[in-house]
Amino acid sequence: MTERNTPDEDRGDRAERAFRDALQQHADEPDFQPLELPKTVASRSGLPRWLPVAAAVVLVAAVAIPLAISRFSGSSPSSAVPAAAPESTPSDAEPTASALASRPGWRWESYRVLSYQVPDRWGYDFALGTAWCAGRPQRPSEPFVALAPELLPVRAVGCPRNLPAKDLQTFVTVRQVTATDRGWDLPQGWTATTSEEVDGYVVEVVHTDAYATVADQIIASVRPIGAIDPNGCPARSALDPKVVNSSVAGKASVPVTLCQYDLASTPGQLVASKALADNDDDLDYNARQVRAALAKAPKGSGPDDTSCEVVGDTAVLVRLQDGSVPSLGSDVVVRYAGCQGNGIFTATGSHKLTFEACHAVLQRPLIFISGHGRAATLCVPPKEAVDGPTPSRSPTASVPAPTPLPSQSRK
Repeated sequence: MTERNTPDEDRGDRAERAFRDALQQHADEPDFQPLELPKTVASRSGLPRWLPVAAAVVLVAAVAIPLAISRFSGSSPSSAVPAAAPESTPSDAEPTASALASRPGWRWESYRVLSYQVPDRWGYDFALGTAWCAGRPQRPSEPFVALAPELLPVRAVGCPRNLPAKDLQTFVTVRQVTATDRGWDLPQGWTATTSEEVDGYVVEVVHTDAYATVADQIIASVRPIGAIDPNGCPARSALDPKVVNSSVAGKASVPVTLCQYDLASTPGQLVASKALADNDDDLDYNARQVRAALAKAPKGSGPDDTSCEVVGDTAVLVRLQDGSVPSLGSDVVVRYAGCQGNGIFTATGSHKLTFEACHAVLQRPLIFISGHGRAATLCVPPKEAVDGPTPSRSPTASVPAPTPLPSQSRK
């Protein structure tokens, strides 16, 4: 569409009408939520803040971090700007309940350098990779957040690139900006909507046209993770309860926050977080049950495997409201992935790792990726989805160490 040379005021009025029409057209889409439209405001250059893009007009709030999005479909490429960007704070600011509250019916997810929001009803699953044809997993019934990008082992199976559309479900993932090949091509009618880069990473939503507006809203919510993510997890952690206690204890705004870290770098880097409430009965372990599982663990440490010295590649920080469990303190470190150094560690002592404690803290999006010996048998889920980790064959065997996934991105 070619824009005529009309006065700025006329363009702004026409743009606002187009924006409202576009919202009404998408009102029946899944997870759609209407946005409150601010009045048109002229910028210093005299141009209104309503910017016409293609056939639709969308608003990027002046207080938000503007992240452009690109779309690549199974037929032809296109581009768009997100419908709206939720308010955000500077990347180095500590979050407050009002500044980083998720939109109603949505929740925050975090991975390494960025955070973003998804609808509450979206679950978690493993995204199809290069070995998508091996075992043909059951298609998830609902859209989902992809688990453990980059961390899962990869099966040495070569599959054709023409993935059937019937095997694909709408999902969101985080990938390195250079990882441009997911191992299969987008089927006809499917689109990959991608955010701008944040410190080498992008958020990508693979979806059908029915979820186009939701995909735009997810991308619009992307923000740098900052020092502490919106769920209350430090973006980097030494996983020493005494160190954590003295610096950022009590910042979590919910009873319990679960934080999982990749230990490939020092300090560990956040790869998953989950905020828990006391009264959430939809979970196997809500906040109250997590506290109880940790408190019941016997004093001591381990179990360890004396046949090797690997410390482990992931660990969990459990953040508790000050005083909720006096014997545990504010921050609890749970180590489960190594030959040595396993256990539950607090600022005042240590406890032995138990089945209940391990499964209480390793709830999706936090997952068991690798482990050794007895600790692995305590923590590995009884059944994993395709491309997930494989349980140990014996108490002394180790789960294969994770290998970075090939690119999980658009083509």
